[in-house]
Amino acid sequence: MLIAVLSPIFSLTIDSYNLLNFIKAQYHHIMFKTSSTFLLSSFCSIILSFLITSSVFGQTTVESLEHDGVTRSYRLHLPPNFDPQESLPVVFNLHGFTSNAFQQEAYSEMNMVADSARFIVCYPDGIGNAWNVGWNFGSTADDIGFISAMIDEFAENYNINTNRVYSCGMSNGGFMSYHLACNLSDKIAAVASVTGSMVPGNLGDCTPEIARPIMEIHGTADATVPYGGAANIALPIEVVVNHWVMANDCLLVTDTTDYPDINTGDNSTASRIDYSDCEGDKMVSFIKIFNGGHTWPGASITFIGTTNQDFNASSTIWNFFNRFSIDETTAIDPEFDDFSMVLYPNPTSDFLNLKLAEGESGFGFPLAYKIIGTDGQTYHRNRISQNTSSIDIRDLATGVYFIVLENQKPLKFVKF
Repeated sequence: MLIAVLSPIFSLTIDSYNLLNFIKAQYHHIMFKTSSTFLLSSFCSIILSFLITSSVFGQTTVESLEHDGVTRSYRLHLPPNFDPQESLPVVFNLHGFTSNAFQQEAYSEMNMVADSARFIVCYPDGIGNAWNVGWNFGSTADDIGFISAMIDEFAENYNINTNRVYSCGMSNGGFMSYHLACNLSDKIAAVASVTGSMVPGNLGDCTPEIARPIMEIHGTADATVPYGGAANIALPIEVVVNHWVMANDCLLVTDTTDYPDINTGDNSTASRIDYSDCEGDKMVSFIKIFNGGHTWPGASITFIGTTNQDFNASSTIWNFFNRFSIDETTAIDPEFDDFSMVLYPNPTSDFLNLKLAEGESGFGFPLAYKIIGTDGQTYHRNRISQNTSSIDIRDLATGVYFIVLENQKPLKFVKF
């Protein structure tokens, strides 16, 4: 019966094999949750709608690229009436662990946003259905190089706007988007993570020349990538957000907006916390979903966990990305920021020297400072009384920290 229902649609897409595998996997998941055939029927309706709209509006093709001796595949969605003369932005939308490009395309429903806003969406496939983010399991492929190579190819073949290339992803795809922000910041203008985090071991090495705007969307009841983190797998979400707040030189002042609870039946609510006073007009945004699960907000597929319906993640991510471009972002000076303070040596193991520029008169001594860890905790709090001071940090554990002078933006240092 299921095949009979789907067969008229197969002529619209080359993905019938993938579709059946996707339905089979989701059907198996559903059977663990409920015996109702209504959910399976609803799911099939969603997939049929996706296939029909994909064929009628924008164009999605399956492409490949040779990288590192391996043929890598990706799905590329072009908006209607695509014209290379437009030089459109590109959003990489990365699938989760054990998932694939087709499933992410269907689940996130970003094509509809791309068709309306006119941008290109690329859904790459990870090797072994995973992205190499530094775990001791999953993929070991050169995924940073793969995505960098795709950007180069798109620039040549589709005349994309290389100042407006972005990455978002679900779960492992969110981890990978952060990995790109750390290691490919010269090509990625902003990133967003949905249900993803950062690998604990990567935090100290994440020192991009140019920090990028970041959006994190995460549920407090996520059992797959827990909000509070998982040893050796995922950092606590608030630690990740705080890392990028510091990296982007944001003042620790936020604008918090509660989303109206327009869908009272989704068993969740959402709040958005924006750090908007950042270096170079950048921004860090955190959407916290109370009781939200390991799901993509606004998705039509809702039976895989608590899915917030008070906002749509795909359109929210695009609205965030649309504010930023590489050519409108300036590099953070690694030594002096706008109030002329330098830290040295950095990294250091025992003493951290803090020097204010000669003639700096806008502070007024004694000047209060505090040292904050990436966990958001304050580890030191004291005052300096002259332009050059030495701070004993021997009691600090190895890691990344930030020093904040009163009413000023933080500077990062590494204790080893």
